[in-house]
Amino acid sequence: MIKQSIFSSATITNKTENQDDHGCFRGQNFNSLFVADGLGSFQFAKLSSARVINFIKKKAESFELNNNLKNPKVNYPDLFRNAKDDLIGYSNQYIIDNEIDPVDFENLFGTTLITLYETDVKIGIAYVGNGAIWHIRGCFNSFPEPYLIPWNAVNLLNPHSLPEDGKEALYRLISNSKNYQECIPTVLEINKDREFGDIIMICSDGISSIDQLRAGSNDKGIWVKYETFLIKLFEQISDFFLTTEEYTDLELNKMLIDYLEELKPEFDDDATIGVLMTSEVLEYQRNLKLSDEINQNSEI
Repeated sequence: MIKQSIFSSATITNKTENQDDHGCFRGQNFNSLFVADGLGSFQFAKLSSARVINFIKKKAESFELNNNLKNPKVNYPDLFRNAKDDLIGYSNQYIIDNEIDPVDFENLFGTTLITLYETDVKIGIAYVGNGAIWHIRGCFNSFPEPYLIPWNAVNLLNPHSLPEDGKEALYRLISNSKNYQECIPTVLEINKDREFGDIIMICSDGISSIDQLRAGSNDKGIWVKYETFLIKLFEQISDFFLTTEEYTDLELNKMLIDYLEELKPEFDDDATIGVLMTSEVLEYQRNLKLSDEINQNSEI
């Protein structure tokens, strides 16, 4: 059985309709976390992300029931292809049921997708589209503030996008088109850090995506500043470890909601986040807090 990590997801928007979706699944041998960003250039973006997340969650439940391995392996290309097949079938039926007669049937449904699967020894990540996947070292809050980034955090997601008319155009996604090349995911695997643990944050591009960053320059060269969202994330996680009595999924979810609410005035798109903290992180942070308390008492 996998050791007790915690994970949760949340979403927020300033728009009339939130086209993102998200979800998670806790199993005995693996845990999973999902984020999908329904693409606004498609007519039924919200339905697309909701359908894909629902399909992925059901697949996770089925995988748990039919797989007793301690460290199960996910076939990510098949998973994403099957998600596309499901969206195609759903879209075809939706078109019939609603008597839709579009000029282009293949530009109706489309979404990005980031999936994260945790087993006892590894964290597997697969994605199509853009957004971000931040890997944060579990001992990040023991470093002086100037060293937090990039020493302790790195974005693992290289967006599947190309510049087009001054904007980013995705060439990998999940849609109802017949192009199956577009749903082939990028797959990453991380061996767990047994000493300090791993914190993984996945999010839609409403929070962060490299293809939307703007580089600046001065007499020392070209630079890219770290955005407010990441600084605030460090602050929120640090406070979570310091002030939370019991580290649970529910408490983590409260923290994510507070985080999104604090940043909401800065968002101009749907913003969705998912965070996983491995059991090693929780153990390290408990010991760190206990050590701090002992030191404070000894000084009194």
